Amino acid sequence: MSERIQNWYKRFKKSFGPGLYIETDNPTEGVGGKDAFRLFSSTNKGEKFTLGMKGDGKVQMNADVSIEMVAGAKNNPKGTDILIHSRNGTIDIAVNKNGAVRIRGDNIQLNASNLIKLSSREIRMEASDEISLQAPKVWSRGKKGNLVPKTWMQSITAGSFIGADSIGSFLEKGLQEAAGIVDGIDDLAPVAAGLAGQAGDLAKGLGDQLPGMQDQLKGIAGDLAPQLESFATSDAVTNLGSSLQGSIGGIGDALKANSGAFANFGKGLVPTGY
Repeated sequence: MSERIQNWYKRFKKSFGPGLYIETDNPTEGVGGKDAFRLFSSTNKGEKFTLGMKGDGKVQMNADVSIEMVAGAKNNPKGTDILIHSRNGTIDIAVNKNGAVRIRGDNIQLNASNLIKLSSREIRMEASDEISLQAPKVWSRGKKGNLVPKTWMQSITAGSFIGADSIGSFLEKGLQEAAGIVDGIDDLAPVAAGLAGQAGDLAKGLGDQLPGMQDQLKGIAGDLAPQLESFATSDAVTNLGSSLQGSIGGIGDALKANSGAFANFGKGLVPTGY
């Protein structure tokens, strides 16, 4: 491949001293093509500044120390002092090493027609008065923190009149009461063990006495059996049964004879319509 021909005769360079010059149409090729123009300056310490335009139309500004841009000393207080407008493309602000991007002002607004995305290892917002989130839907997702639902019950009550503080105090109280019940059960354990021992001794004593009590009951039943049999066959019991039978039969005949009176009496007491 043949080497590109460089026409140095079209180059123009104007020097304004040892620390400043301007040149155009430098045939040296680089990224973006050759320079359309280049302004170069340097200090006595060797700090450099360049402002140039490449053949592809890109304008470059480079300073070894810093670049300061100030405007608006005589501007309208409600006007715009510095405008950075990208007609087509992206605006990139990159900081290397340990630098920071700082934006200061009484009011700072970020407006986007589609999306505002903040991505970092840690994002912190601080306010001395209020932090407000306003949207039809507000979501929070994470593994820990006071904005993350901690329990299933708190998740199902989200958006209801039951607040996180109420459900939290309810759960805390329930846990405290449950802990107190468990502690009470632990305190009753020695007493229960003692009662169980006493009940075992009592049951053992009753078991030892039951055979003798059974023999005594058999003896009492044997002694009472002849007396109960004699009483059941006595004339007093027979006469008592006959007398009761005659009295009950007389009461039945009287009720039949006065059935009409009882019917009229009932009509006066029981309301109709039931």
